[in-house]
Amino acid sequence: MFRRKNVIKEAAATTAVDRRNLLKAGMFTGLGLAAAPALAACGGGSTGSGPALKWAGWDGPPQSEVFRRFSDKMTEKLGVKVTYQQVVGDYLSKLLPQLSAGAAPDAFYVGDIYMAKLIETKQVLDLTDYLDSGKAAVKLDDFHEGLYRWCRPADGSPGLFGLPVDCSPLVFWFNKDVLAEAGVSNDPAAQFEAGTWTQDSLTDLLDKIRATKKRGLVLNGSGWFDWFGWISTFGGTLFDESGKAVFDDDSKSQEALAWLFEQLKSGNITYSGSLPQGQGADVLFYAGQLACLTYSRVILPNVKKAKFGFDIAPLPSLSGKDVMPVPVNTAALSVNAKSKNQAKALEFLGHFLNAEGQRFRLADGGNAVPSIKGLDDVVTEGNVPAHGSLFNDVAAKGYAVPSAIAGNAKVAQELPVLVDKMLKAGNETPKSFSGKVVKLINGGA
Repeated sequence: MFRRKNVIKEAAATTAVDRRNLLKAGMFTGLGLAAAPALAACGGGSTGSGPALKWAGWDGPPQSEVFRRFSDKMTEKLGVKVTYQQVVGDYLSKLLPQLSAGAAPDAFYVGDIYMAKLIETKQVLDLTDYLDSGKAAVKLDDFHEGLYRWCRPADGSPGLFGLPVDCSPLVFWFNKDVLAEAGVSNDPAAQFEAGTWTQDSLTDLLDKIRATKKRGLVLNGSGWFDWFGWISTFGGTLFDESGKAVFDDDSKSQEALAWLFEQLKSGNITYSGSLPQGQGADVLFYAGQLACLTYSRVILPNVKKAKFGFDIAPLPSLSGKDVMPVPVNTAALSVNAKSKNQAKALEFLGHFLNAEGQRFRLADGGNAVPSIKGLDDVVTEGNVPAHGSLFNDVAAKGYAVPSAIAGNAKVAQELPVLVDKMLKAGNETPKSFSGKVVKLINGGA
């Protein structure tokens, strides 16, 4: 896990640094330079006349309809016309020209690996004064501590330039029917409640699944997200207090990687990059061909349609009873530093992110997890899955993208490529694998 002094845990958009975000990471070179006029598909920005507020995000239906209803609610509350602009296609490539042209929305979603550049180029507003004013509709203490570190400057200077809108913690999904057929008498949720959900328990479970000729588990992606989780859940230290990657020289991290490589070699775990084209881990799970899946709550609507019993547990721990820090995907809401409606934009941000706003957006069939405390019931609606409350427990302990990745587009682009190459080759030791990754993260060639 992470060491810290006054800062939150450092470490780990659907999964790791996904392909979409990797493409976005390489587009920053034009930020702040002359660019195309404002995007027609998103309409005008904060430079327009009259009392109005525009905000943008990337979620499609049905979430976009929820956002429009929330905008109507905010129009009444704030006394200005609030309009949601859904950005279709590559969000960042459309937002950057708007920012350069001074026509971006007053508030907008920011993905994890491009917040640092927006801070550096002074495109987003520091929220500190608003949060400290006593008038804010939300407080920093409301949020799970591990989820907003990446919204601070990468160089450690003061300021907070966004707050997480919600989150998607990494949990252990399992097909109860496949486990029962393989002779697993106590499923992972039951083992966790009994305090026996350990590394050895998972290995035994995967051994039994392999004997049935079905896949047990997939290492889902080559970005930091999935495999960082296996290190931290087994007690490894990924980053030190300064943000430097240290898992190449940390004994528990090396032991966790050794276990992971052993499972990949035995066939208990399959690397997703080695699956036949079109066979994603989630698709295999929906089809009943994969016993276990490490994923977030985003898949719940699809899993509900499955014809098998399912549930979740936290990733196993060395103790068998602890919820350990694991990765959590999140995005932030930020305020345009050049907005002519900053006061109203800040009010909007507060109401969007507070308990009432998150409940409005996430309840009644949502697939995300609140980023603030005290909304446990949102993810236990209908008691599906049975141990859904664990989403909240994992989010509270989890960590978002590490600053060393969020603040460095080169690392964000090259890390998945390097890891994919090594995992496919299958000839690295834990020491050689982690050494190459740490060298890249810490600024080496």
